[in-house]
Amino acid sequence: MKKNNLHAFLKKFWLLPAICIPLGVLFMFYFQATNPSAFDTPWEKTQGYFAAILTSNLIGFLVYVIDHWLDTKISWKNSFLTRYITGLALNFIMALPLAEAEAVWAHEAKPADLIKLGILLLTSLVIYEIFYGWFYSYRYYVHKQIEGLKMDRLQLELQFESLKSQISPHFLFNCLNTISSLIYKDTRLAEEFIRRMADTFQYVLKNQKRKTVPLREELDFVKAYYYLLQVRFENNLQLEINIPRSLLDSPIPPLTLQMLMENSVKHNIITREQPLLVYVSARDNTHLLVTNSKTKASTGVSLPVPQAGGFQVGLEAIHKRYAFFTSEKIQITDSEKFVVQLPVLKNHASADLP
Repeated sequence: MKKNNLHAFLKKFWLLPAICIPLGVLFMFYFQATNPSAFDTPWEKTQGYFAAILTSNLIGFLVYVIDHWLDTKISWKNSFLTRYITGLALNFIMALPLAEAEAVWAHEAKPADLIKLGILLLTSLVIYEIFYGWFYSYRYYVHKQIEGLKMDRLQLELQFESLKSQISPHFLFNCLNTISSLIYKDTRLAEEFIRRMADTFQYVLKNQKRKTVPLREELDFVKAYYYLLQVRFENNLQLEINIPRSLLDSPIPPLTLQMLMENSVKHNIITREQPLLVYVSARDNTHLLVTNSKTKASTGVSLPVPQAGGFQVGLEAIHKRYAFFTSEKIQITDSEKFVVQLPVLKNHASADLP
């Protein structure tokens, strides 16, 4: 028995006497009512009560052990009827000899009494297994609800950390510097830059509590973000998007594409001699591909692939967020070009956080 299962087993063990002692007393009342001459003296009655209470606790412990073991073998959720019948039959077969042995030894029960005892035990077990199955199913449902809330909270925390990394002082500083230089050079361009900058921040604030957004919204955001970068890098940075219309409504965690584009800019030197191309495409309508050419890395080293050293911070955040929606892994190829392959999520993944 595993440590966690043993802890759960012992945690509920104290309930056995609270249930079994009253059942033992009720059995004695029933036996006295149907066999008035079975007890001649108060001492015999005391012995009878003691034997009934002890036996009911032993049967209760036996039933509890059997049910706890069966819970690890047969799922109530997937096979309720099979689990119910198996538990009822096994408990009845194991408990009946013990109950009848106690009745014969302590109360000198006759065959007719043993038949009544068997019927009474079977009825009790039928009721018990119904309540046990209902309680177990309810506990499973509550556990799943709690796990869901924990996952939502963790998703929110990841989302928040991702958002904090996007609205960084460095990014804001670069934007303000660009605006400052444009005001005197090109007022119209400065105005457009401010409008696109406002669009990016509005998108971030709008989607800060959403698990996913439609891909078309994420692409519009990337275009606005690209405009801000292009003002800085001019035509030395190019973005191409080639996504089929059938995928535009598919969900994607917000800021995913922006994060990948930011990684491309951050880890490459962009000059007229070394331009950078970022290409967003799809493969077989099942995967999104974000590909960027590689120039001399600004840090002096290229980005490592997962097998060589793990994700970078931004890629690790994307990896964790995708893990909430699919078991399919994000694939990264680092060769002549740097390629991140994202699985296309199903539409049911687009629910918002509460």
